[in-house]
Amino acid sequence: MMISFLRFIPFFHFHPIFWLVSLFLYFLPAFLARNKPNFTSILILNILAGWTFIGWIIALVWALSSDSQRPVAAPAQPSQPAAGASFFCTTCGQPCPVGARFCSACGAAQPAAQR
Repeated sequence: MMISFLRFIPFFHFHPIFWLVSLFLYFLPAFLARNKPNFTSILILNILAGWTFIGWIIALVWALSSDSQRPVAAPAQPSQPAAGASFFCTTCGQPCPVGARFCSACGAAQPAAQR
């Protein structure tokens, strides 16, 4: 009895294919982000705010954006340079011995961090 009543409400007259296509389009941002590390966040945004057009667009843009490059940590350098090591002058680019206060090629003063 209740099911026959629902047929008179226009909302329930849509074809099942329409429902499947609509669900796919609604969850399209989550589908596109399925292999991303922030998939869960995009899915939650899509579920909670996807019903608003702005929320759906934000989730779609987030899903299509490229992953940010994670900075690679540089290997730790020894605190004291090895014997016979040198660094390059910041002015002329010529090698200078460690501990030199002035460049032997151009005479520019060297920063204290490189001494």
